[in-house]
Amino acid sequence: MRLRSLVAACVLSALSGFAHADPIPAPTLPLQREHPLAGRIWLPEQRTFATPDQVLEQARASDIVMLGETHDNADHHALQAWVVGRLVSTWQQPMVAFEMIDSAQAPVLADYLATRPGDADGLGAALNWDKSGWPDWQVNYRPIAQAALAGGARLGAANLSRDETKVIAKGDVPAAWAGKLGLEKPQPPAQRQAMEADIQAGHCHMLPDRALPAMVRVQRARDAVMAFAVAQGPKSILIAGAGHVRKDLAAPTHLSEMAPGRKLLTIAFVEVQAGKDDPTRYAEGYDSDTLPFDVVWFTARAERPDPCESFRQHMEKKKG
Repeated sequence: MRLRSLVAACVLSALSGFAHADPIPAPTLPLQREHPLAGRIWLPEQRTFATPDQVLEQARASDIVMLGETHDNADHHALQAWVVGRLVSTWQQPMVAFEMIDSAQAPVLADYLATRPGDADGLGAALNWDKSGWPDWQVNYRPIAQAALAGGARLGAANLSRDETKVIAKGDVPAAWAGKLGLEKPQPPAQRQAMEADIQAGHCHMLPDRALPAMVRVQRARDAVMAFAVAQGPKSILIAGAGHVRKDLAAPTHLSEMAPGRKLLTIAFVEVQAGKDDPTRYAEGYDSDTLPFDVVWFTARAERPDPCESFRQHMEKKKG
C-alpha cells in the first residue's frame, strides 16, 4: 500500500507540474490568424510538421539555438520568450545574446545586471532603448530577457556598434574584432552575390547597385558578430531577425568555422501569407528551393504600412 501510495503521489506530482507548465502563448495578432498554417510548425528538411514539445526536445539536445523573428511581430517575441524560458530551465547558465544590443552597450548591460541581477524591467531605460529604433522594450523584449534571467541565464550583446559599422562599411575591420570574425578572409563570390540579391530584395529592389558592396560587408560582419557571441559558452541562444539565422548565408555559416562540432538548431518564426497554404512555397521568399532553417514556426501577421511604399518615400527624400 505504501508503494502504491508513493507511486500515486509521484504521478500526481508529475501531472501537477505538467498542468502548471507555461502554456504556449495565444496569438494576439488579427491578420491571418485563421490561416491553415498559423500556429503550425514545419520541419523543412524532413518535410513534415512537428509539435512544440518535439521542437523543444531538439532544442534541449542542441548546444546553440538561434531564434529568428520579424522585429515588429509581437507574437514572435512572445514565442521566443516561451522557448527561452523552457530552455534555460534545463541548461546550466546559458548565454542569451541579442542582436538588438550592440558592443558599445555591453558595458552598460554588465553594470546594470551587476547591481540589479534578475531584473529586466529597468534594463530598457538603462540601454536607452526608446532611442534605439527597436520595437518597444516592455512589450516585446523585456519578456524574453526576464525569461532568460529567471532561469539563471546570462545576457549578452550580439551586434556591431555604430562606430564599428562605419569602419566595416569602408572596408576595414575594427581593431577590437581583428582576427576574431574571419572577415580578413575573402568572401566566396557565390555567397556575396546571394547576399547582394537578398539585400536588394529586402529593400524592394530600389537600392542603387553602388550601395550593395558596403551593405554586404556590414551584413556579413553582423552575422559574424552574432555567431561569435553565441560561440563563447557551452550553451547559447541568439535572438535576432530571421534573416540572420538562415543556414545558407548568415550567422550559422560563420558559426561552423568558429565552433565546429557544436550542435546548432535554427528556428524561424514566419508570418503566413494569404493563399499560401503549402509550407514549401515559403522558400520562394528566401530565393531558395527549401526554407533555410531547421524549424519554421508559422504565425499570424503584424499590421504594418506597405514596406516598399515606405522605403520608396524614404529614397525620394534622400534624393531631394
